[in-house]
Amino acid sequence: MKIVIVAYGHADNVICLAKHLSASSDVTLIFVTSGDRFTRSILDWDLRNLPFGLTTDQQTVRQYIGGSLEEYLGGSLKLCIARIPSRSIIRDWSRRNMICIKQIARFILDNAFDVVHFNGFSGFQLYFHRYLKGMPKVYTIHDYLPHSGEWKLTPLLLNRLYSKLDYQFIQHYDYLSKSFTDFYGVDSGKVHTVYCGPLEVYNSFVTKKVEEEPRTILFFGRISPYKGIAYLISAVPDVRIHIPELKCIIAGSGDIHVDFENNREYEIHNHHISNNEIVNLIQRASIIVLPYTDATHSAVLMTAYAFSKPVVASAVGGIPEVVVDNVTGRLVPPRDVQALVSAIIDLIGNEHKRELMKQNIKTACAEGNLSWARIADSTLAVYEKALRG
Repeated sequence: MKIVIVAYGHADNVICLAKHLSASSDVTLIFVTSGDRFTRSILDWDLRNLPFGLTTDQQTVRQYIGGSLEEYLGGSLKLCIARIPSRSIIRDWSRRNMICIKQIARFILDNAFDVVHFNGFSGFQLYFHRYLKGMPKVYTIHDYLPHSGEWKLTPLLLNRLYSKLDYQFIQHYDYLSKSFTDFYGVDSGKVHTVYCGPLEVYNSFVTKKVEEEPRTILFFGRISPYKGIAYLISAVPDVRIHIPELKCIIAGSGDIHVDFENNREYEIHNHHISNNEIVNLIQRASIIVLPYTDATHSAVLMTAYAFSKPVVASAVGGIPEVVVDNVTGRLVPPRDVQALVSAIIDLIGNEHKRELMKQNIKTACAEGNLSWARIADSTLAVYEKALRG
C-alpha cells in the first residue's frame, strides 16, 4: 500500500507509527508547519532558511532531522517538510497559505497515494479537504475536546466540522472512541481504536547510560493546569515524612506558581526540555508521576513506557486502559493527594515491585495492543476500510 501521512504535530507518535508502517508499505511522512520554527515534542527545527512550500529533496530534509532521528528511521520512509507562511485560513488575503497547501495536495495526487492519513489538529485541514476530494482519508484527532484550563472555541468548532466529513477516524483509547462518537454524533463504524505504542524514538537520543536514583520521582512535560502539578507539590511533604531522601524533579515549560528557592527536595528545570536532557532525567527517575485532573492521550505515559518506567497516574481519560494498577504502575483518583502520597510511597519503598513492573511494561509493549507491530496492522486495517469506502 502507498501511504502519505500529513502531520501537524505529535511528532514523537507519528514518527514511530510511520517507521513501523514502512516495514510493509511505501510511506511518505509530511510535516506541515508555519512560520520560522517547528517545535513539536522531539523536533525543534529552525526553518528560516527553508523556502515556503513543500520540500521533498531528502538531502535538504536530512539537514533538519539530525543524526539521531535519521538513524532511528533508517531510511525506511520518505520524510518531507511543508513550510506555510502563516497559520491563517480566514485572513489569508493573498492566498499564500492556500497556494502552499494546493502544492502539497498536487504532490499527493501526482504520486498516486492510496490513502492520506491526517494526524493532529490544524485549520489547514479545510484546504486539504477541498483539494483532495474523493481520496480515501483517515484522521487521527488527538484531543477531540480542549483540556481544562486550555478551552478554545476554534478547535472545538473545527473538530465538529471535521467529524462530519467522510473520513475514517482513529482514537487512541476505547474511552476516547466512545466519547468522540457520542459528543459529535459520529457513526461508530467510522471510529476506530488504535493504541499508541511506547515512544521508542526517544531511546535514539540516549548518548550515555545514567544510573537510576532509587528515591527520585519525575514529573515532565508541558506544565498546564490539567496536569495537576499542584497536587504533586502538596503530596511531596507527606511522602518525605516516610521517605526523607525523596527528590522530586519537575521538568517542563510553563507556570509552576511555586517558589522552590532553598527547597532541596525539588530539582526544577522550568524550560523547554531538550531530547538529551529529558532522556537523562527519565533514566535517573525510579517512577514517573502523572497527577492529571483530566486527560485524553498521554505522550508522557508512553515515553515513560519506552524506558520501562513504572508510573503513578490519575485514573482519568484512557489512562486506565494502558496502566494496569499494581502491574505496570499505580492508578489513583484525580485530585486525591493522600492517594497520591500512598501510591508514591508504595513504589518508591519497594524496589522489588518496581522491577516486576518494569518487566510487565516490557511485555505489554512487545505484545498485544501496545506493540507497534499490532498497531501498524490495526492502522493498515483502517486504511483498507477507507479504500473500500
